[in-house]
Amino acid sequence: MFYNIFSNELSYWFKRPAFYIYAIIFLAIGLFSSGASAGLFDSITATVGSSRVVNSPYAIFGLFAGLSSLIIFLYPSIIGVSIYRDYKSDVHYILYSYPFTKTQYLFAKFLSGVFIVHLIIIIIAFSISLGFILPGTNPDLLKPFELRPYIDVYIIYILPNLIFSGLLIFGVVTFTRNISAGFIFVLVLIILQGFLVGFSEEVENRFFSALIDPFGDIALQYYTQYWTVAEQNELYIPIKGVVIYNRLIWLGVSATLFGFIYRSFSFSQNPISFSLKKKKLKTIKKHNFLGIINIDLPKVNLDFRFFSQLKLLNKLSNVDFLYIFKSIPFICIVLFGLLINILTLFETGNIFGTATLPRTWRMLQAGETLALSINICTFLYAGMLIHRSRIFKSSELIDTTPVKNWVLFGSKFLAIIKMQMVLLSLVMISGLIFQISKGFYDFELNLYVYELLVLSLIYYIIWAFLSFLVQTLISNPYLGLFIMIVLFIGIPLTNLAGVEQSIYKYSQGPGYSYSDMNGYGSTINRYFVYKLYWVCLGVVFYILTLLFYNRGVSSSFFERFTKAKKRFNGWQPFFISIFTVLFFSIGGYIYYINNIKNVRKSSKEREIAIVEWEKKYKKFEKYAQPRIVSVNVNVNLFPKTRDFDASGNYMMINKSGAPIDSLFLDHSSRISTFEFDKPNSLVLEDTIYHFDIYHFKDPILPGDSLKLNFTVKNKRNTLLRNNSPILSNGTFINNSVFPSLGYPGGELTDDKTREKYELPPNKLKPHPSDTTALGNTYISSDSDWIDFEAIVSTNKEQIAIAPGYLQKEWVEGDRRYFHYKMDSKILNFYAFNSAKYQVKKDTWKDVDLEIYYHKGHEYNLDRMMKGMKSALEYCSTQFSPYQHRQMRIVEFPRILGSFAQSFPNTVPFSEGVGFIADVDDSSKGGNDYPFYITAHEVAHQWFAHQVIGADVLGATVMSESLSEYVALKIIEKVNGKNKMRKFLKKALDDYLSGRTFETKRENALMYNDGQGYIHYEKGSLVFYALSDYLGEKKLNNTISEYVKSVAFQEPPYTTTLELLDYLKEETPDSLQYVLKDMFETITLYDNNAVSATSTKLKDGKYQVDFEFTVSKYRNDEKGKINYGDREVDSIFYQNEDKNKPFYSVYLEDYIDIGVFGIEEEEESELYLKKHKISAINNTVSIIVDKEPIEVGIDPYNKLIDTDSGDNRKRIKSID
Repeated sequence: MFYNIFSNELSYWFKRPAFYIYAIIFLAIGLFSSGASAGLFDSITATVGSSRVVNSPYAIFGLFAGLSSLIIFLYPSIIGVSIYRDYKSDVHYILYSYPFTKTQYLFAKFLSGVFIVHLIIIIIAFSISLGFILPGTNPDLLKPFELRPYIDVYIIYILPNLIFSGLLIFGVVTFTRNISAGFIFVLVLIILQGFLVGFSEEVENRFFSALIDPFGDIALQYYTQYWTVAEQNELYIPIKGVVIYNRLIWLGVSATLFGFIYRSFSFSQNPISFSLKKKKLKTIKKHNFLGIINIDLPKVNLDFRFFSQLKLLNKLSNVDFLYIFKSIPFICIVLFGLLINILTLFETGNIFGTATLPRTWRMLQAGETLALSINICTFLYAGMLIHRSRIFKSSELIDTTPVKNWVLFGSKFLAIIKMQMVLLSLVMISGLIFQISKGFYDFELNLYVYELLVLSLIYYIIWAFLSFLVQTLISNPYLGLFIMIVLFIGIPLTNLAGVEQSIYKYSQGPGYSYSDMNGYGSTINRYFVYKLYWVCLGVVFYILTLLFYNRGVSSSFFERFTKAKKRFNGWQPFFISIFTVLFFSIGGYIYYINNIKNVRKSSKEREIAIVEWEKKYKKFEKYAQPRIVSVNVNVNLFPKTRDFDASGNYMMINKSGAPIDSLFLDHSSRISTFEFDKPNSLVLEDTIYHFDIYHFKDPILPGDSLKLNFTVKNKRNTLLRNNSPILSNGTFINNSVFPSLGYPGGELTDDKTREKYELPPNKLKPHPSDTTALGNTYISSDSDWIDFEAIVSTNKEQIAIAPGYLQKEWVEGDRRYFHYKMDSKILNFYAFNSAKYQVKKDTWKDVDLEIYYHKGHEYNLDRMMKGMKSALEYCSTQFSPYQHRQMRIVEFPRILGSFAQSFPNTVPFSEGVGFIADVDDSSKGGNDYPFYITAHEVAHQWFAHQVIGADVLGATVMSESLSEYVALKIIEKVNGKNKMRKFLKKALDDYLSGRTFETKRENALMYNDGQGYIHYEKGSLVFYALSDYLGEKKLNNTISEYVKSVAFQEPPYTTTLELLDYLKEETPDSLQYVLKDMFETITLYDNNAVSATSTKLKDGKYQVDFEFTVSKYRNDEKGKINYGDREVDSIFYQNEDKNKPFYSVYLEDYIDIGVFGIEEEEESELYLKKHKISAINNTVSIIVDKEPIEVGIDPYNKLIDTDSGDNRKRIKSID
């Protein structure tokens, strides 16, 4: 009987069009995904970079497992429906009388669904492998075909996930006899997975998250999270340890789940139901109706007026809404969504382990995690409401009622909108609960309501329009749901095929962003225009849906099309014409603004333009240009209209040794004028690249000066185009709005792409040993140190700020003017801010300290002020005197970014970081990052604004790495070692994670190409570790000598070679290897605490016996591991339990070994000392005075260790 049931199920599916539609959809998705990743669309969109092999085992996992996970949306309608279908068709009364067992029935039903899903999985695998070799793909991105990666992914991930998810959905649908419940549980699984991914971002949570992740993705990531490009291209996915444990756990859960289903299933069972009220059973008895003579029937008044129809529409919508709202699946998604959203709020916005205050915009930002759930509920319940009467076999009754189509259909649409409002309200409810729990009562209810019930609701209604059309045209609501999910996910991905303009992609368009300082700003205008555009199309879809809405006996599509033509009369032609015209009119206006009135380039056009730019102008890169020595500007900011205009002059001097007859002027597309004080002719005016060449009648001789007067203003802002960087409140612009001299670069970096366009390889920056490349700083190529003066005007109620000292402030009419002037030379790097600021003032010695902040953001001003004082004190005593008489922090809106940036004596600081931090000063709290970021930015006044590197490899070490070091040393005194360990571990994690995304190469620290993960994270670890090896005082003295030698220097500028020479001179021979490992090579460790025991001695002390391993290796620029010359440079260790030996670069390393105890519920350091390590496997015995709890090798994670979690070990006590 098993075979009969099984084959009958397969026969059913092979006769269903839905199966073939699913197969075709996944075939197309697989071909598109793999083809696009392999450069199939390179001819019409930007060229795919060549750093990664797109069919490597790791990449195959991403594609194959990713696309296969999309099938989970089919489980309810394929696996879950198998038993439900017997009840739905009322054949279970007959079927269950047949002589088969429960085992045969359940296995046949479940396995038949699994088999059908497997056929689709095979199609996915085939389409992926085929997509890689389609004509037009790039063979440079591919390696020879291998079957093993597909088998690994299938056996380890796809099959176990299919068994678990399939059983769960199978059980849910079987017992509830509600397919919607199956889809809701799919949503629950997806939301849970998303939460676990967020939870696993913290290093400490990764092991636990890897074990409990039902899909195994986090378990794989546990091993691959730090894989370099070479490892991603070459290695097979790991099948070991946590991955195996995870798979066994969830296979065990699956077995338990099947056991529960088997035990609970009964051929005579009723569906599970839930009600808040217990219903009393009533017995209906027959009465003697012959005794009834008169019956008074109520009088019915027929009212078909329009307003009565609207009332009926609302009442019917309430009925449909209650059907959704009272259903168990919807209640589950509401409760689960509320819970997950609240839990998500605890993780969202954490920086360096420290939370941010629950401002309302942050609550709304966290609520975006529910977007997928709301849309899927929309897609699902749109189908359920449209087909509800047919599903419950009441269509013949309902469809004969004298209710107009637009009322009946409109009630369902309104019910969906009400459902969306309920789900959106979860964001507000969870946000309010979280805010109250944190003691934060600045709720901003108007912001909640406006964003959720206006801005967000429009977006979901637009998707509801399309969903109702699809679900009406397709008789299978679950196929309709799947098609909508594919459209929802796939439409944004059409970018990969060159469809980039939002007007061609349903529901796409510019988003909006909110900040406390600037509100929604101009983003809201563009958002509404695009949403109005799609609403017009949505209304057209709505009318078409009404035309095709089927009442009565189901008919073919042709019959429905005939009915639709007959219905197309009365008001329908008028409204469909109006909204069609509106749709094309708004779309035409958007197209006109974006493509005709303004220049818009596709990604392919931009790529070609970059190529042409380089071919045309790179030849001028080495031409000598005069150097800017003085800048004097007048900047007028108009926040109300978001405009600006400026005028100014550059004073330039020919510092080269040869006459200069031509000047190359690079400027923006803004309205500009340029005038020199020497006779010249404009020989080239490039209006495409905005690059001009002026030829002077008399060459500018060495030492001669030249003056350039210029004006610049933005083009008029329009509804769709923001042609100005000015904000209504919180403007932050820098000197990039003004012209610059010479060829500015901006070239393609991928060498394979360059080869395609016949361009030579791009080495990014010259080597620091290239003495011909030391004439420019990495900040500016047209100047050295300049005099600076500016007059800035703004609205009367705002304060305008620029670097320098305020000379004068005055008001004329509704304009407020500020005159700033520097009293010393600065880099050609400055900015302007304007907003309605409050000001907090203080002093450090003779330096004025000011913080310009938005009213209501007073939370961390004291921490920032303390950070300024601490950094000024540390740097001025350790390195050199502070060069200015003031220091200012200036807040700007988060919509411009979440960062801080140091200009001369002025630090613009985003409201998104620091100002709203919720710092916990207890030992268990995170790091005080407002203090830390402030210290880092103030340190730049030395390391960038005193010491500035040449524009060569490694330049950012002297600015970013040293500033990070200063901030770490300052905050160490505030946080203590325990918090510093968390900080260093986070920096290590960010470095190791950052290198996995490398697209070109990773160089050693001293030769870095400017990547943030190197000069920030690795740089901070390296200098912090170096201070530990050499001693903070000795390292700082060395840096101080270096600063004195190179501060404010003229060309040639300093490089990391010069810095390293200073460090080598002060480093003993035994530690020279540290400089080589940390600066000159990419060196990593794999340190592991193997075992630890303690024995209490007779004198009351404790002996700790600690076994550990140390392995050191190097990476090349692609991340490939090497141990040097194995005959000379490496050592190995053969463990008795392991077949594979451990290798290491030759070791003569000094590494910390620490023993820790507990004192007053806090970790206490019982022993910390550097040991010389010369072997891979090591055992040491240490005597400590107090009872030890934990021991570690490099316990504070000062070294670059690929697995920092296994450096410590709990100590076992031996009696």
